[in-house]
Amino acid sequence: MALLLVVAGIAACVFSVLAITGGVLGDVRFFVTTAFLILGPGWAAAGFLRRAPAAHVWMLTVGVGVATTLLVAQIMVSTGEWRPAIALYAMTALSVPLLLRHAVVAQ
Repeated sequence: MALLLVVAGIAACVFSVLAITGGVLGDVRFFVTTAFLILGPGWAAAGFLRRAPAAHVWMLTVGVGVATTLLVAQIMVSTGEWRPAIALYAMTALSVPLLLRHAVVAQ
């Protein structure tokens, strides 16, 4: 799962850099980006749990992902600096190393 989220995060950034907005690729970009932002940061945090039940891991994953995304969005709105692409890049840069760590430790 962690490696899949790494690929999703990198793909979301590539779609953003290429400014893909419409058509089938636009739909793919929306779903990949949304899935990464909801699951990526949370799965990275869940990697630090020790032998937790699956339900706890998934609750932490979704909770942290949604909370992180909402917090970043609130900061952008409050400061008046609406830069969702930069926020995506920052969240990916912070999550990918932890996701890779989680993938290595899980094996």
